[in-house]
Amino acid sequence: MKRLLLIIILFIPLVLFAQKGEFILKGKLAIQNTSVSVKLSGQTSNMNISQSVNTTNGEFEFKGLIEEPIEVQLIIDKSGSHGFKIDKISLYLEPGTIYLTSKTDRLSNAEITGSKMNSDNKMLQAALHSSQQKKDALKAEFSALPEEKKSDPNVNAEFDRREGEIHKEQRVIYLDYINKNPDSFLSLVALKKFGGYYPVYAEITPLLNALSSSIRNTPTGKEYSAQLESIFATAIGKKAPDFTQPDVDGVPVKLSDYRGKYVLLDFWASWCGPCRRENKNLINTYLAYHPKGLEVLGISLDAAAMKDWWINAIQSDKIPWRQVSDLKIPNEAATLYGIDAIPQNVLVNPDGIIIAKNLMGKDLENKLTEIFQNVPTK
Repeated sequence: MKRLLLIIILFIPLVLFAQKGEFILKGKLAIQNTSVSVKLSGQTSNMNISQSVNTTNGEFEFKGLIEEPIEVQLIIDKSGSHGFKIDKISLYLEPGTIYLTSKTDRLSNAEITGSKMNSDNKMLQAALHSSQQKKDALKAEFSALPEEKKSDPNVNAEFDRREGEIHKEQRVIYLDYINKNPDSFLSLVALKKFGGYYPVYAEITPLLNALSSSIRNTPTGKEYSAQLESIFATAIGKKAPDFTQPDVDGVPVKLSDYRGKYVLLDFWASWCGPCRRENKNLINTYLAYHPKGLEVLGISLDAAAMKDWWINAIQSDKIPWRQVSDLKIPNEAATLYGIDAIPQNVLVNPDGIIIAKNLMGKDLENKLTEIFQNVPTK
């Protein structure tokens, strides 16, 4: 028994270490006598893959070290030959040798072998195919709308409802995969998609804990666990954690500066289309309720290189409330509140207690009406 226990103890680090290692991606396309550029690109909060090579008789190879599987884009730039310029495909890199072979010059026709994760993902995507088609059609339908319709809160609410129905279909598929594959890194990927933009701590944490320790202890597993803990710490009814970030002029602003007032923390970014659309709704809400005592504090998730974009967006959208950002990736205040998707918001009462989260449009207006219905305009 002691020997068996020792073997198990010795084996655990090997399992965890197996998530780190060298990947080799070997490609073969039906391209002769022409060399084309092939780029491999992918990024997570802890890894960045960016490599380029040229094909030789249609063959190419990438290699490198990774801490865990990572989704990447493989991109070919043909500079206009054969009637198209860019051809790309998504795949996962994992330790070992992965083979990509196409009988044509197109990546979209390629077969990927030598990779369990890509094989598993192919089956998962096949199960999701029908709902994904619905989602793509819905996106195309929204894109075809006139700009005034895209800005209509009622239209947006209806599209959000329809998208929510599709998400429910996908969640059933994701959950089935997660429950059946606790040792797969793809289950962690599926769990994050199952949780969506606003993961529910009580729902997601047991599913995460049911995954094998080797998966939970990957960088992504630890990061997601930390995010869930931040979500728990900033749940409705909890005290809003204080933070300090500089405004556009570099002046430090504290959340605690707003103690004694209702304040809406608005997490957004200049590059976020839905955030910019929501700005229009929020401005109207602010103008209606600021005279009654509502404050809004914008927290931008823009990076330092995007500071000018941030300032230009504030001016272009005519945002009247104060804006702050540490211009870091990730933004420290967003991390503190468990936020990695935007737009999101947090409503804090005068005692510094969180009383609502992620209320948009009409839902936010209804909540503020409830709060300020008996408060006279100042």
